[in-house]
Amino acid sequence: MQPSSRAVAYEVLTAVEERQAYVNLQLAHSLEVSRLSRVDRGLVSELVLGVLRRQNRLDFAVNRFLKRPAGIPAEVRRLLRLGAYQILLLERIPDSAACNETVELAKQIGQTRLAPVINGVLRQLVRKRDEIPWPSWEKNPVLYLTIMESHPEWLVKHWIKQFGKERARSICEANNRPVGVALRVNRLRTNRDDLLETFRTAGVEARPSELSPAGIRLQAASAVTGLPGFQEGLFSVQDESSMLIAPVVDPQPDERIVDACAAPGGKTTHMAEKSEDRAEIHAWDIHPHKLGLIRENCRRLGVENVRVKRVDAQGPLPSELIGQVDRVLVDAPCSGLGVLRRKPELRYRMTPENIAQLKELQGKIMDSVSALVRPGGVLVYSTCTIEPEENFQQVKDFLRRHPNFIADDLGSFLPELDFTDEEKRQMAKGYFQILPDRFDSDGFFIARLRRHASLD
Repeated sequence: MQPSSRAVAYEVLTAVEERQAYVNLQLAHSLEVSRLSRVDRGLVSELVLGVLRRQNRLDFAVNRFLKRPAGIPAEVRRLLRLGAYQILLLERIPDSAACNETVELAKQIGQTRLAPVINGVLRQLVRKRDEIPWPSWEKNPVLYLTIMESHPEWLVKHWIKQFGKERARSICEANNRPVGVALRVNRLRTNRDDLLETFRTAGVEARPSELSPAGIRLQAASAVTGLPGFQEGLFSVQDESSMLIAPVVDPQPDERIVDACAAPGGKTTHMAEKSEDRAEIHAWDIHPHKLGLIRENCRRLGVENVRVKRVDAQGPLPSELIGQVDRVLVDAPCSGLGVLRRKPELRYRMTPENIAQLKELQGKIMDSVSALVRPGGVLVYSTCTIEPEENFQQVKDFLRRHPNFIADDLGSFLPELDFTDEEKRQMAKGYFQILPDRFDSDGFFIARLRRHASLD
């Protein structure tokens, strides 16, 4: 019997919560094996991502109608969130269908005994949803963002302190908006105008990215592997913010380059494309099972001059490369708090303690790979987080430990956009922080450092 869209959504949410699966990977896998129609697949994605993005808000509403909210089994809590999301935030689903289908799903997964409780809670929610005392932005901004935008309280307080109330609200709201699909054109095989024309002919609505000259934005969600040109390697899937990294590295033909934390290979292949596949690129990762992803991306895109190897960027590093590399990229392991649009589960997993541990790891990697850079060479550090401890402070600490490196002005490596005065100041100092609400893209941080031969 083929599972329903709600059953598939429940399975994905269970894997994310109980097995700590990443929602993007688990969702893609579950949809691939589900044999659901395109419409039902869309509903699965909407339910899964919607429930995760609005989890605190759904719990706040449901708890009003539970006698002992803390005592509800995890399975029932997930079912109530699924039902509540449809009732409160998915207008196209009739209330009766949301209630009935959730109760039926409860029976299917062995929660028959508690099905009447689920039914009662959801039907009370339908009748009394207008009576829910939602938090007020004016009276309590922290509680408002914690509940209404479903971000953990510690993170809300942190962002309000860092960015101010209004910007923190804007960031939280951006994190809960649906994610568009961005593609990077493979300049080894085509150009942006030709690929856009290919899409137009095939009836695929797309437009040029404003943030990256290599980027294309799809106007609607689509199965990327089925788009014209995918199998031929004409493009890759990559967020627009991430497309800025390779231009900042600025790889040139005949140079030696190291991508120290390379999997799955998006930035590796972008650097290969930028250098006309004539640079010697070493793509490293600590996880053996991820090396195949890099090789497969290179194969599909026609990239040949990449050497893939398992290396722990903390060391030991290949001795023959010490002091011999023109450009090193460290796209460091990070908290991922800049990509909560596409990985909403991270907001519930990450803690201040985790960030402190990641900062230590990032520092060790930077200290290690800096030995690779030749005098006059470049070290680029990037993350997909907006946390200053992992970004500005990390770079500041590195420069203090390594006085033979200096910050390099980013201005000439970024596209010409209407940057704010603060952004221009950042770029002049050698770094650039993109916030998730700025360009409707992921939050990203980039810093460009140069080894100063005269200070060695």
